[in-house]
Amino acid sequence: MIEIKDIWKTYDDKPVIRGLSLTINTGDKIAIIGPSGCGKSTLLRLIMGLHRPDSGSICVDGADITTMAPVELKKVRDRIGMLFQSAALFDSLTVSENVAFPLVESGVNDSQLIRSIVDEKLDMVEMGDSHFKDPAELSGGQRKRIGLARALARSPQIMLYDEPTTGLDPILSTNIENLIVKLNDQLHVTSVVVTHQISTILRTADKIYMMRDGQLLPPETPESIQTAGNIYTTFINGGLDDNG
Repeated sequence: MIEIKDIWKTYDDKPVIRGLSLTINTGDKIAIIGPSGCGKSTLLRLIMGLHRPDSGSICVDGADITTMAPVELKKVRDRIGMLFQSAALFDSLTVSENVAFPLVESGVNDSQLIRSIVDEKLDMVEMGDSHFKDPAELSGGQRKRIGLARALARSPQIMLYDEPTTGLDPILSTNIENLIVKLNDQLHVTSVVVTHQISTILRTADKIYMMRDGQLLPPETPESIQTAGNIYTTFINGGLDDNG
């Protein structure tokens, strides 16, 4: 469970997150939508512990990550996987080395175990034939898949997705969405997806939250959002511009 209570975050004297509270129960599948620059990606980074809020608390399974020492925070991060918007692969490493990186960083030194996990995760994202390729050889969709395999390397209980289908054509977007749905079903992870892609919103989430003015509006479901007749409907019908 993730419990976010009254968090605030300011950059350059501009409040981005303003007293935001949210409870994400174990196994929840939620999407967060909203205009560009409204703080969606910032919220993911706060949950991951990459940044700390100015005030408020973020508890993961009862432990407040905002007050943790780096060693304690690392243990929590090991249970959280994050697919970054750009996939954030290391260009100097092969595909296998990219997927293995979180394991090595966590202190795993059994090379046979690492190879087994890398094989498993690459097969899971249908990239089992790409072990020795360099990231530069991959398409945008393939890079996303490898980024997803790396995020899954430590078998996380929580998955965070930052614009997982941005920049992909409709077919590749559908492939990534299918992977997210499959992983949710197979691994029973808690997932939080930040996106403005309508198909991703409707296919990967059970609850949909809109961020406005640094806070979250009451949620809609994939069924109710299409007939809600409110700002959510305006958003999914293209009334609000969003670039990430």
